Amino acid sequence: MPAAAAPAPARPTLRTLAAAAGVSAMTVSLALRHHPRIPAATRQRVQAAAEKLGYRPDPEVAKLMHHLRRRRTAAVRSALAAVTTVPEAEELPYLREIRRSAQRRAEELGFGLTVFRVEDGAGPRAELARVLRSRGIEGVIMLPVRRPGDFGALLPWAELAVVGTTHAVLAPTFHRVVPHQFANARRICAQLAERGYRRIGLVLTAEHDLRVNHGFSAAVAWQSIVGGGEMVRPLLHAGALPERAELAEWHRREQPDAIIAAGDKDCRLIARLLGLPVPGRIAFASANKAERSVFAGIEEQPAEIGAAAVEELAGMLQRGERGIPAVPKVTMIEGRWVEGRSVRARRRRALKVER
Repeated sequence: MPAAAAPAPARPTLRTLAAAAGVSAMTVSLALRHHPRIPAATRQRVQAAAEKLGYRPDPEVAKLMHHLRRRRTAAVRSALAAVTTVPEAEELPYLREIRRSAQRRAEELGFGLTVFRVEDGAGPRAELARVLRSRGIEGVIMLPVRRPGDFGALLPWAELAVVGTTHAVLAPTFHRVVPHQFANARRICAQLAERGYRRIGLVLTAEHDLRVNHGFSAAVAWQSIVGGGEMVRPLLHAGALPERAELAEWHRREQPDAIIAAGDKDCRLIARLLGLPVPGRIAFASANKAERSVFAGIEEQPAEIGAAAVEELAGMLQRGERGIPAVPKVTMIEGRWVEGRSVRARRRRALKVER
């Protein structure tokens, strides 16, 4: 008669880990979710015990706990914050739509979302940190900001779950939901190329090029070098507005047959400074359409960005994720092409056939 098989070793549980680490089961649960309330030394001790004992969370239990936390979200984590350095009076339609969409989606998920506007500059904001703590706010959305910068000292990030909606927060590097600016500019170039434009120029502030992680300039360069166009050096100007003389010299030297600018307002200004009619011989395309106008271009879908940022943040809160992520994730939202009279098919010259 064959010997009976040895019983399988019992699967380690939270209580097993708690006994091994000398802490409570609740501390083990929080430590495994990297909760900032648990000291770093305790988290490391619990995680070392989990590794030694071969602990793996039960997926069915995890699913149940996720459901329970989600049901408690409205009561326990009812508030989110959105932070920007842009004063309300200077809020452009793109930022306004991200904010409004984020507030709508937050309400649908059972959260309230409060916007905090801080002064430009990235110094510590102790009063803001106190307000967030007093209101029980653990989730923050970084809205587009006035100028690119390092915001590492702004808030005690280790206590917070954070999602950014802009590349202009240069540091810390949070999870982000942003426009796919390279793909959007490539789509503009493709639309222009289909209509016969080969010398595609870009006029943009150097700061804005940094703000979009160089996505616009990279796409135009790709079109010039690989995509079948002709090389046109971009005009990345230093000031908020291009100098008329600098712009005119660039236009004379590079001879673009199409110009891409940051938005409809910029397209309008550039055309006026160069004395060009719209529509006219030179096409104009807006990289961020936020109004109805004669200009064609890309609408960056800010409503989708705001809603997706809140969804990502809600998931982080439910999973207990806090602090600056070791591996930041970027969700990129592609825009949509909007037709306009500023981009028309170029007339092709008829070929003379010798007989």
